[in-house]
Amino acid sequence: MAPEDSSVHLHYGLFLMDLERNLEAAREFATAAQLNPQDYESVFNAGVAFRLVGDNAKAEAFYRQAVQLKPKDPSSHMNLGAMLHLVGKLAQAQEHYLTALRLRPHDQATKINLQRLHRVMSSKGMPIIEG
Repeated sequence: MAPEDSSVHLHYGLFLMDLERNLEAAREFATAAQLNPQDYESVFNAGVAFRLVGDNAKAEAFYRQAVQLKPKDPSSHMNLGAMLHLVGKLAQAQEHYLTALRLRPHDQATKINLQRLHRVMSSKGMPIIEG
């Protein structure tokens, strides 16, 4: 009834994620984000859904867009850091994990991810920045 209404696609995507129909949800979130590129919720959820279905390139792109929309949101930086870590962009992952920790200093998940990243970076002889 309202194919150009981004909120319809967003809410349908949320419904589909509840049903664990993540690929369909990802497509709905992507449509919502295309219709309203400034809608953080659509962009962030697209990143989550594409990560869940293993489309790392699209997940990374949406997480980058989420960071641009809300640069002071620690969740955006943490999720982008995790995606970059997963795809081997280790120095960039470190930057985003450290930013997430500056924004939310006591976040255990980010601290654990950063420790894991630092072990990998250390084994490769890469420079490590302590938070």
